[in-house]
Amino acid sequence: MTLSRGSEDQVWAVVPAKRFSRAKTRLASMLTRAERAQLARVMLHDVMSVLSAVDDLAGIVVVCGDPSVAREVRPFGVRLVTDIAETGVNDAVREGLQAVARESDAGAMVVPGDVPFATVADVQTVLRVMTGQPLVLVPALRDGGTNCLAMTDPFAIAPCFGDGSFHAHRAAARRAGIDSAVCHLEGLGRDVDRPDDLLSAPRRFGSRTSDFLDELDINARLGRPVLQSRGGAI
Repeated sequence: MTLSRGSEDQVWAVVPAKRFSRAKTRLASMLTRAERAQLARVMLHDVMSVLSAVDDLAGIVVVCGDPSVAREVRPFGVRLVTDIAETGVNDAVREGLQAVARESDAGAMVVPGDVPFATVADVQTVLRVMTGQPLVLVPALRDGGTNCLAMTDPFAIAPCFGDGSFHAHRAAARRAGIDSAVCHLEGLGRDVDRPDDLLSAPRRFGSRTSDFLDELDINARLGRPVLQSRGGAI
């Protein structure tokens, strides 16, 4: 799939995706390797479902080095970029941004594959803010990370995902003299990265992540009562 050259107000989603077999190592105290791989798979599927439902996106670029990941996302009509080196999330993001910039005048919205509770409305909010701001950040709700980095110029700042990345991205924008907007979004701001996230994750109808978390029954493993109810929208 070739990126189409379009107007400056077009935005492509860029999703870096780690190998399922290597994903979510911080959850090793709670989940087996096979469970972590399956969790990564269903979360990525939910992220793809939301992004593909946003008509205002020009398209989706997925950067991965795992054939299993490629098979999972291909039905969504994505542009696949092979992450040959697999040297980390920031290098993968740069590969995706370069794919956008090489063949399009569009902006880019970097969305990790582990934000399964993002909604179409969340993505539309970021796109709307991008019409007036060159750089938009969505911070993670709890750990200081960045759950979305959106830029009208894909190379406005270098990606620095990882611990403390929200403040790192804001600092990079200040150094570059770029105004940045911050969107605090409940769905897009919620990732699944640490054991506590498994316990606090919401439940949503139609979400493969929610269904899998129900199967895992983390509360029962810990001897805790189940207090959460399903709700929300894609």
